Amino acid sequence: MVGEGPYLISDLDRRGQRRSFSERYDPSLKTMIPVRPYAKLASNPVDDAGLLSFATFSWLTPVMVRGYKQELTVDTLPPLSPYDSSDTNAKRLRSLWEEEVERVGPEKASLGRVVWQFQRTRVLMDTVANILCIVMAAMGPTVLIHQILQQTQSVSRNVWVGTGLCVALFATEFTKVLFWALAWAINYRTAIRLKVAISTLVFENLVSFKTLTHISVGEVLNVLSSDSYSLFEAALFCPLPATIPILMVVCAVYAFFILGPTALIGISVYIVFIPIQMFMAKLNSAFRRSAVSVTDKRIQTMNELVTCIRLIKMYAWEKSFTRSILDIRKRERRLLEKAGFVQSGNSALAPIASTIAIVSTFTCHILLRRALTAPVAFSVIAMFNVMKFSIAILPFSVKAAAEANVSLRRMKRILVAKSPSSYVTQPEGPDTVLLLASATLTWEQGASRKGSLKDVESRKKGLLRTRRREAYRPSPPAQGAAGPEDHGSSCKAVLHDISFVVRKGKVLGICGNVGSGKSSLIAALLGQMQLQQGVVAVSGTLAYVSQQAWIFHGSVRENILFGAKYNQQR
Repeated sequence: MVGEGPYLISDLDRRGQRRSFSERYDPSLKTMIPVRPYAKLASNPVDDAGLLSFATFSWLTPVMVRGYKQELTVDTLPPLSPYDSSDTNAKRLRSLWEEEVERVGPEKASLGRVVWQFQRTRVLMDTVANILCIVMAAMGPTVLIHQILQQTQSVSRNVWVGTGLCVALFATEFTKVLFWALAWAINYRTAIRLKVAISTLVFENLVSFKTLTHISVGEVLNVLSSDSYSLFEAALFCPLPATIPILMVVCAVYAFFILGPTALIGISVYIVFIPIQMFMAKLNSAFRRSAVSVTDKRIQTMNELVTCIRLIKMYAWEKSFTRSILDIRKRERRLLEKAGFVQSGNSALAPIASTIAIVSTFTCHILLRRALTAPVAFSVIAMFNVMKFSIAILPFSVKAAAEANVSLRRMKRILVAKSPSSYVTQPEGPDTVLLLASATLTWEQGASRKGSLKDVESRKKGLLRTRRREAYRPSPPAQGAAGPEDHGSSCKAVLHDISFVVRKGKVLGICGNVGSGKSSLIAALLGQMQLQQGVVAVSGTLAYVSQQAWIFHGSVRENILFGAKYNQQR
């Protein structure tokens, strides 16, 4: 089952029929088996893990032992699980996104709804694990501790009853921790799959563009790093508070049953603190959203600094750029500090709420001259501590949800953007390799081609006729590079009225000053600019070697192989 790629992507089998529930969720259902000692077929040990191994991460023990004995390398680590690979999850997310766009259109399409469809089954399983965890967490303090304290005060004490209650308390606490660990394990794997899928989908969409004039470099880096991590945190934290309403109702009913109406005072304290926590979490998210735009500008400025460092050194602009970057960084740090202060205060509200609830409840109970015994007091305190345990995660969940909402809007803007249609055509002459006929081009998006197709074709044929006699003479230099005219368009023309022909077997050299349009001319031939007027025709394919070499942090061999296996014979 592990190696069958098509089954991981779609709900349809190879024959196009919808697969059954057991076929779709067979690997996940096998994980629910408590112990799987004989499952050794998967390439990654997590796919062979049982319930206990998956929840406690004990499937990592052989890897940790191997790392203790020898250094872990790419060759000694187990291969990535196919269920967590970018190829599998990105294809599934893309199919869901295309279905959403086809159903409601690109403008009304909701990326959040697609993300929910992508992970809803795992979120529901996580909610079930959370509910079981809450049941076990509430049963121990509210029922068993209360019975144990009553047993200690009873005149006729039974040792076996007390021992049984203690064993039951241990079993409930162990089960609570097990289901809590299981919920986190499910959330972590879900978050990894979502982060990988959304990052790959956005990256593939960016790669499909011939030019990124509609998005800055800083925004690209933020989307692929910060925004994808925001979705990771949302998938990790957002499912956890789903059990808070159930816990509030259970604790309120039980506290009212053993303590009386005064228990509602403590419950009211928690209910009041929940909107305060949500408000502070949204305030924190607002500060972080403001910091994101400043981060985009800082990354863009740093990219310009690194790219043009020689020019900056030549003109001695170091201090000016340093001041500019420090000012941007100061604004960014100020916003992040405000967000950190709000987050710290929000995190401190959970223990404060628990203390205020306990003190106010017992104070009102005593002032009303009601009886308060040790079993009742300790049971109520344990119950309020259970509520604190669940509400403490709420600020992180609200913050993650608010940031994920912003990230989804930024990612949707990239996914709905379409790469403009190619303006590069095929030349008619058999000996013509490159042809530009009165071509006016710009870098700005939204430029429209002027003139009908008939005018373009007649212009191209006319230029071919006039240049046919020059087939065996050097081509004249291009005119009009970096012209200021915009031909009535809102986009400023970078290359204006360019016309030249390159024949087969001829070599053409282009020279000019810095900023005269040499690189823009090459980009125009590659189809990376916006054609306003004229014709650009290319015969066959092109090979382009950039003047700025791109290398990543690694050895020379790794830069050459680029992930491929090393062949010593070659």
